[in-house]
Amino acid sequence: MSFAIIQRVYKTILKIFNLVYSDLIENDYHSKIWREDTRIILKKSYKLNYSISNIYRIITLLNCLDKVAEKIIAVWLSYTAEINDKLLNFNQMRDRKQRSAINAVLNLVHDVQMMKSQDNTLICLLLNIKEVFDHVALKQLIKILIKLKISVNLINWVKCFLQNRVIDLAFDNKRQKSKKISTEISQDSFISLILFLIYIRYLFSKIRAKFENLQSLSYINNVMLYVKVRNIDKNVKILKNAAKITFTWTENNAVQFNNLKSELIHFESHKATLNQMIILLNNMIIKSKICVWWLKVWLNRKLNFKIHVQMKIMTVIRMLHSLFKLMNSEWRLNVKSEKQLYLTCITSISDYDVEIWWNNSKSYLVKFRKLQNTALWKILNAFWTLSINVMQIEVEISSMKMQLNQKCKNYAIWIVELLKNHFIRKRIFILYSSQYSIKLNLNLNTLKYLNWNKMKTNLSWKVKKCKDRLT
Repeated sequence: MSFAIIQRVYKTILKIFNLVYSDLIENDYHSKIWREDTRIILKKSYKLNYSISNIYRIITLLNCLDKVAEKIIAVWLSYTAEINDKLLNFNQMRDRKQRSAINAVLNLVHDVQMMKSQDNTLICLLLNIKEVFDHVALKQLIKILIKLKISVNLINWVKCFLQNRVIDLAFDNKRQKSKKISTEISQDSFISLILFLIYIRYLFSKIRAKFENLQSLSYINNVMLYVKVRNIDKNVKILKNAAKITFTWTENNAVQFNNLKSELIHFESHKATLNQMIILLNNMIIKSKICVWWLKVWLNRKLNFKIHVQMKIMTVIRMLHSLFKLMNSEWRLNVKSEKQLYLTCITSISDYDVEIWWNNSKSYLVKFRKLQNTALWKILNAFWTLSINVMQIEVEISSMKMQLNQKCKNYAIWIVELLKNHFIRKRIFILYSSQYSIKLNLNLNTLKYLNWNKMKTNLSWKVKKCKDRLT
């Protein structure tokens, strides 16, 4: 049964649906049919060696009614985590509102910038948990839920949800017989993320209890441990001891780290490159790197995002060439369709994570401006001597500087509207301290900072006025 059918049925028999789901959750029962999954194994394209398991992608087909039940529990747990700080650690991201990857990176950027202002050195150890959803032990998860004083009904529901699960594997038009699993949750399940975050919750509490100067940051299976002290050798020693505690905890809780994705980086302002290293419990040596890739953002030791912007520009250029091939075809699209393709395929890449790296840098602005101007010439099929301002008015696309500044202003307004206990709002201590909050007038007109392309009421007469001047 698809979601479209369920939505229509729900509108017809709304009371019956609400009664059935509420009774199932209150009676701690998850239907046996809903615990049967079909997993399809697909080959990733353009791979040389298909004997490695990592080059296969697994897609799980779940029952739609099962997804509705899981979504109800997942939303309830996420809401509980927001109002109760004990359920999840303060710096655990994802599967909660207003805790995206951009927020996680900005969290780190803020700490690095504060470190530079105090002439300290910040050292980060990046760890990656291997096969996240395959190592969630039921008994250990139930113990953690009991320790967190979760309601008995929810604990029994989770127990019923994870017990007696059956999967069917399909590969190359062949289907394997049903098989029971015990220490695994589905990656495509709505509730799997929040359950995994609860499962590793006490890892960060254990580290924080032994090291006051050490801070942790996690985004699902990406774990970062960092410490900021002036003495570099002391920093490395603290990280070594924290890594030992982390690996010991993972062994006791059936969790493994991917050693190939473990990285180390020093954030410092001076020119000298630090060559410190850390030796893990399995005798693996992690050397310091100049640049690391974390949550799709390239971070170098000076944190100027030079490499990240270069990689982003290369991605935009590749997408532009693909778009130009479509524009050069015989059945050329009209200007409106080409503009929509540009906004969908190009702007979505160039504007993503702007809040992290944009600081009014002229060198970055010139590169992005050239790409946008090239796209405008191609969309309008205009001469190279035509004014850029005229093309922007004709296509109704704002300048690149305006777009970048607009994204940052929107993010600033978003911060103002956050709850007081949000981790980003807590870090802006000057703006929200009791000393300054009385003097500030935060009654902002948010309509003033809307995207230029979305201001339909004011846009029509502005464009008309500019066109009249040109004629």
